[in-house]
Amino acid sequence: MKTIVLSTLISVAAFGNSFAGTFNDPSNDKNNVTTLKETVAFHQHNMVVLYNQYDLAEARIKASRGNHAELERDHQFFVGLYQQDIADGIRVAQSKKAIEALNARYAKLHAERDTYEALEIAKLQQHLKVALKKEEKAFAKAQKALSQTVIAAR
Repeated sequence: MKTIVLSTLISVAAFGNSFAGTFNDPSNDKNNVTTLKETVAFHQHNMVVLYNQYDLAEARIKASRGNHAELERDHQFFVGLYQQDIADGIRVAQSKKAIEALNARYAKLHAERDTYEALEIAKLQQHLKVALKKEEKAFAKAQKALSQTVIAAR
């Protein structure tokens, strides 16, 4: 008995909704145009948020531990120690070799950091691409649903 009552109520509600949509009320058209404008604004806002999140994540990757600035500071510090030894005349030949070794080591570390950042940013770009495609599909769906009301409002 409950099933029959529920199915009847659902049928009546569905029929009432379809019947209510058949009347062409001018205020309803205005509401639909307003809804479309709000939908466009919503999706534009989402796009801006996605790009802002991308920019923040990219900056976070570039500023993470072991970034180029930190590597350069460490490099300058250690080279400075050996240059001080050279200036003081202590272990000159060994200090020059150590500076060359440091230069090679830090050049390698910078190259590794470039590779790491490139890979992380590529992943980030892929995530952005997926999110933008999802947003594009949602916008197209909303646009299609409301396109008839825009045409009717003109």
